[in-house]
Amino acid sequence: MTSSGTGSPHGSDELSDQQRSEIFAAANAPRDAKGYPRKARAPIPKKFVIWAVAAIIFLGLGGQIAQHFFQSYGKVPKTSTTTSPSLTVTPTTIPTSSTLTSLESYIGVKFIGSAKAHTFTLKTQSNKKWSLDAQKGKVVVLTFYNSICNDVCPVLGAELRQAAQKLGPADTNVEFAIVNTDPNRRSVSLESRALSVPGLSTTPSVVFLTGSVTKLDAVWRAYGIRIIVGAKASQVAHNNAIYFIGPSGALVAYATPFVTESTSGVFSLSAPIIHRYAQGIAATASSLVK
Repeated sequence: MTSSGTGSPHGSDELSDQQRSEIFAAANAPRDAKGYPRKARAPIPKKFVIWAVAAIIFLGLGGQIAQHFFQSYGKVPKTSTTTSPSLTVTPTTIPTSSTLTSLESYIGVKFIGSAKAHTFTLKTQSNKKWSLDAQKGKVVVLTFYNSICNDVCPVLGAELRQAAQKLGPADTNVEFAIVNTDPNRRSVSLESRALSVPGLSTTPSVVFLTGSVTKLDAVWRAYGIRIIVGAKASQVAHNNAIYFIGPSGALVAYATPFVTESTSGVFSLSAPIIHRYAQGIAATASSLVK
């Protein structure tokens, strides 16, 4: 999944394309045993790798720089890899596959425990502060995609819209929260493609959330969302997840959205599949409403 655009228009906490290119060029320059350039690339000492990773973490440079490092010196997992929640869950009564509804089974719901969901505060498309803690008493369906809607957005957004429509009276007890996954395009508004393309601009129960790279990175890490930034600022990819947070703030369940990607990078699903997935989201959220 990629998103377009260049430069670092949002401040000093982002790298420009030129800076990224220089970092990549320096990281990939062939060196001999003494550190001088040579034609063949020298092996990277294991101790150096360990030290560099530790330095990156210690300096708090966040997921973007770490991803650049692993892209230069190791293998990056495919973006379709399912990432399990990073929270430690508390054992609880977990429904078996035989007790799940057919709709919950269809979207692959996994009930994961009753640990408190990682709280965070971001800004909405209306530039209002939104806090997960402030949603106590509501079920929160937490999802992730980018602000310019060139990833899973057209499919997942349509599913969220239909799910909100199907909830009926329970709609006021369910909040759909979408966290921006693009560190390069963090400005959002009511007209943002993330809302307009899937028809969510007039859905009151949907908020599209964004903030500084630091704040977004903390949410991505807490919920196992891997953001991969390429050599150019326009190259951004991420894995997908839907979390269901109960009225008490407990992280109850998650599912993994699925889409079909064309050779040109367009994500889609047939209308019947989108409709059924939306039913599954609505059924799971409704089952958690008290």
